[in-house]
Amino acid sequence: MNYVKLQIVVLIEKYKKVTDVAAELGLKQPTVSFHMKSLESELGASLFQYRSGRVLLTDAGRALYQYAVRIVSLTAEAERTVKQFTSLASGNLELTASDIPGNYLVPKLLSRFISLHEGIDVFLSIVPDDAIRERLRSREIQLAVLHSTEGQDDSFNTQVISADETVLVFAPGHSFAGAEELTVEAAAQEPWVQHEAASFLRGISDRWAQKNNVRTWNHAVLSSPEAVKRMIGEGGGIGVFSKTGIETEVAQGRLAYAPLPGIHPGDGAFVLAWRKDYTLSPLQQAFADMAAAGSIPGHQEYAVPVS
Repeated sequence: MNYVKLQIVVLIEKYKKVTDVAAELGLKQPTVSFHMKSLESELGASLFQYRSGRVLLTDAGRALYQYAVRIVSLTAEAERTVKQFTSLASGNLELTASDIPGNYLVPKLLSRFISLHEGIDVFLSIVPDDAIRERLRSREIQLAVLHSTEGQDDSFNTQVISADETVLVFAPGHSFAGAEELTVEAAAQEPWVQHEAASFLRGISDRWAQKNNVRTWNHAVLSSPEAVKRMIGEGGGIGVFSKTGIETEVAQGRLAYAPLPGIHPGDGAFVLAWRKDYTLSPLQQAFADMAAAGSIPGHQEYAVPVS
């Protein structure tokens, strides 16, 4: 049973067609079919069944699939890891981040990292926190930046790279911009522009409402953090946002903010996360060390704007 045969099992489950598997592997269709028959002969079991032009796994095939996924994933991880040990002057740094750090913190970190290691290529993927945790557990990714440690299990190492503050955001022309002190009741009566349900910031706003015994008028729910900022800036309502994520808009006078009134549900922090059974490569460790050192160029504190 060789690696290519296990790859075929994984890809058959994904594509359900031999032609697509062959294209993915860069092989000819007869070659893929030969490996499939060879694997069945080798194991003495029927692994594949053909229905209406599709190829499906049998019960025995699905049993093998569970192991094939792990082996293929571990092999890919091993190749990536070994390549990263060659030099800090060349190589690839692959990083996955959730929406807020991925859009507003990590690009600054990567820019600085590239300036320190000019031969390095970086690849950043932005996906939801929950998906990142699942990919870490399944070994699809090795290093990630999360908005918080919520939902973390004991299999992760985490390293705080930057504190964060969640604030109430509104347009500069909003009446809140001139208020000396906001009340929970006043905030609850405004139309809210909410983040999607699975996001960290939506969790913050929901917990704020719960702790302060109020219900928010969820006027709009948007899946994009940039869209949330844009709608609030246009006067479409108020909402919560990461203070880190509104630096540019506040400096340009396109957004204003204030501390969340009443009982605050707690702030998040941007953290690096990786599995405890995974050893960071020198390149990944160099990035982790730089990120933990802080002092990101252009990252400054700013005062609450008042009218």
